[in-house]
Amino acid sequence: MIRKIYINNLVLKLYSQLPRIKYPLDLNEVLSLLPNCKLMSYQKFADINHCSVNDVIALCQSKSGCTHYDVETNRYLILVNLAETSNYGRRRWTIAHEIGHIVCGHHILSAVDKIAENSFARINNQDYEIEVDYFVATLLSPLPLFKAFEIQSARDIQNTFGLSAEASDIRLKEYKIWLRNHRKTAWENDIVNVVKYKTLQ
Repeated sequence: MIRKIYINNLVLKLYSQLPRIKYPLDLNEVLSLLPNCKLMSYQKFADINHCSVNDVIALCQSKSGCTHYDVETNRYLILVNLAETSNYGRRRWTIAHEIGHIVCGHHILSAVDKIAENSFARINNQDYEIEVDYFVATLLSPLPLFKAFEIQSARDIQNTFGLSAEASDIRLKEYKIWLRNHRKTAWENDIVNVVKYKTLQ
């Protein structure tokens, strides 16, 4: 079972720490809240280490992205394959996905030094992948904001929040289910209020 309340509060904490909020959410500003985390492309990593991008793919066990964790220094290196994630929304999802593994503590909980997108579920606990996808969707496109942004379609989601077409379709379905089962929570009020305040900064 995934920790939805815990993840909602993680997103709220990140939002509260951001200097400003505008959509699509600036993931560089989110990364700046994680001083022990660095983002690098597969291409740059290959250049630095005098190897090919294919070597980096093999090292990461993923064509899209992965995160390496150095236990001794408590530092993270997120690697993203720009060629594989040339789609704007797809690249944002991959970066946010790796951030999710870090802030959810999956490296520490699972005692692994590397989590690769699309392979971690097979290696370890599939709940972590479900959990991190919930984190990404909530971070990039919180459902309580859809009414304020007058979201009516998947295209609205794509244009407002910078998700891919595929992710926007899924998010619209989730929003319709959320509306049917909706009960207002304190977290919902808090996330809406934080966004209202931060968009005025």
